Amino acid sequence: MANRRKDRQGKVLKKGETQRQDNTYMYRWLNNSGKRECIYARTLVELRNMEQEIEREIALGISRKTYTLNEQIERYLKTKVSLANSTRENYKYYFEHVIRESQLGKTKVIEIRKSDILLFYNYLTEQGLSIGTIKIIHKIIRPALQLACDDNVIAKNPADGCTREYTDDIEKKYALTFEEEKEFLDRINMRPRMKRYYPMYAIMLHTGLRISEVIGLTWNDIDMDKRILHVNHQIQYRKMQGYMKLYANDTKTNAGNRSIPMTDELYHLFIEQKKVWLMTKKEPDYNVDGYKDFVFVSHMTGRCMNHNSIRRMMKSIVEMNNEREVQLPNVSPHILRHTACCRFAESGCDIKVLQYLMGQTDIRTTMRVYNHVDMGRVKRELNKLENLNKNREEAGLEFTPKFTPFSSKCM
Repeated sequence: MANRRKDRQGKVLKKGETQRQDNTYMYRWLNNSGKRECIYARTLVELRNMEQEIEREIALGISRKTYTLNEQIERYLKTKVSLANSTRENYKYYFEHVIRESQLGKTKVIEIRKSDILLFYNYLTEQGLSIGTIKIIHKIIRPALQLACDDNVIAKNPADGCTREYTDDIEKKYALTFEEEKEFLDRINMRPRMKRYYPMYAIMLHTGLRISEVIGLTWNDIDMDKRILHVNHQIQYRKMQGYMKLYANDTKTNAGNRSIPMTDELYHLFIEQKKVWLMTKKEPDYNVDGYKDFVFVSHMTGRCMNHNSIRRMMKSIVEMNNEREVQLPNVSPHILRHTACCRFAESGCDIKVLQYLMGQTDIRTTMRVYNHVDMGRVKRELNKLENLNKNREEAGLEFTPKFTPFSSKCM
């Protein structure tokens, strides 16, 4: 009987197994394509656990690749020809600034485990990234790894279920009360330099436009004769080629391309904004990718507003809490949009109309807002019921029976 190969501890080695000079172990085999591959392990037990995984993959017809998560994401993005330009740019931004230089991004796809992704998301949370941002990153990583599954590179997607513990930020579900909304606008009027931006913030509260849609509005989009506001593009603000830059893009989704009829109040707000615009010194021939005559212009630069400026002003408004009786929560452009959406829903707006006004593709997103209930809304609905009962009583149509208090004679 031929002598069987053994390691330095006298353990018999299987075909393809070798102990190296540094006492680590190596296993070589032919993959499903007939190409030789090899893996390394510190112990024989660890090596054989890896061999079992390889045997399972071979049985399933799965091919092992050596490319990293970064390369897999690049491959995935090339396949998504139907992605909206704004979504593609958003994905590229987070890929370049969050994933590419991370250890996870440099890890080979076949070596990624679910715990690696969970730990990566936890690290991002500790670094101050919001839950919304982590979910965007997950929308990049998970489908990229799913493509690796579909290509038989890995048997199971390790990213499945990795965001179950991440619920939406409380702030993102918050809508301003009527008192807070009034206080917010009153504070803008209190500051001389900020007062000129009152129409812009009021228009955001009346329309629920996304911040990129507000910034992108041009006077060519405003039909004052027919009283219609056209939303057909947006202006994004991203770091491109090493510096922050404004650039034009299509609306976030196809549903974002919409025409919104103006209420009387909204119409008069645009009239006021026109007055502000005419008094503002503007940079001649200024444009962003061909778009010009922006409705909302900075009095400092003469150019269209940018996202950071709008957010900074909102932050300074909230910081007035120490001198005001009514206290405001942290307010963002998204909260103004959410507030507008809640107002539409509370008014009894048809759900499909509300979906159209907000420019949302998925009606489930609209339903989450439509069904949003806070104590203010509960009280207003109960007041409606109380007023209805009073009106019925006045009309002689009362339906609540009158009870006579118990007396000792009834006992």
